[in-house]
Amino acid sequence: MQAQIVLTPTESKKLISHAVLQLPIVQNALKEGILVLHPSSSTYFMYEELVGKPPEGLWVCGVIAPSGLTGSREASEMILARGPGAHDPRKVSRQAWFFHQGVLQDAAALGDILNQMGENDVYIKGVNAVDAQGNVGVLFANPAGGGGTIGRVLTAQRQKNFHILFPVGYEKLIPGSMKEVCHYVNRKAELSMGLPCGVFPVDGQKIDEIDAIDILFGAKAQIISAGGLGGAEGSVVIAIDGEEEKVQKAFQYAQTLKDAKLPVLKVSEINKWPSE
Repeated sequence: MQAQIVLTPTESKKLISHAVLQLPIVQNALKEGILVLHPSSSTYFMYEELVGKPPEGLWVCGVIAPSGLTGSREASEMILARGPGAHDPRKVSRQAWFFHQGVLQDAAALGDILNQMGENDVYIKGVNAVDAQGNVGVLFANPAGGGGTIGRVLTAQRQKNFHILFPVGYEKLIPGSMKEVCHYVNRKAELSMGLPCGVFPVDGQKIDEIDAIDILFGAKAQIISAGGLGGAEGSVVIAIDGEEEKVQKAFQYAQTLKDAKLPVLKVSEINKWPSE
């Protein structure tokens, strides 16, 4: 049996979020260990599902807005509060949503959280680009280099051996290879709409719409077209194949995603990193 569904980027995020939380390594981290969510539109619905209500205040950090590359107003206010020269996110960042044995913890410095993590724990972060081979990359504006927050997380992961997951929708598919893009981009571009950014390639498990449908329903899927108008901009059209019961369940679930909404984005007016 085959079904065809249309998902907006927001609906895809909710689908992928639900699938990520069903992964055995995530379930294990929620029962026995640590789960860390980097605030983003890709992890917003994970927080909502785990806590039972939407996050208050900061819910997204860096964003691609109509005006250019920037951050949310809440994230930018946190950066400004650090003061000039405070660039090390391990020391100053308190943005992560931190769960211990499934219970949301008080905000803590990222470095303190990473120091507690071990091989059964999970860190989840949205990304900004995925290529046709499934390689993913993250934009970063931090002048200290090293790939910003995710660079520090990857350094800690090599020492602690925890899991890193990257939820990403096909709205972020790029035509070139991630390796080529990362070498091409200049974080100090002379002209930029918003904050000039570098692109940092990251290693970890990515989960997209196709992966999510397989995880949740055991059905095969393929993107057959993309785009849209009238609020469907950036949407994907997905064909789902498999046993009738599995396809029916996937189709019925996709219909429930039509109420998925993200908060109104408050965009920062900062177009230069403090102290640069």
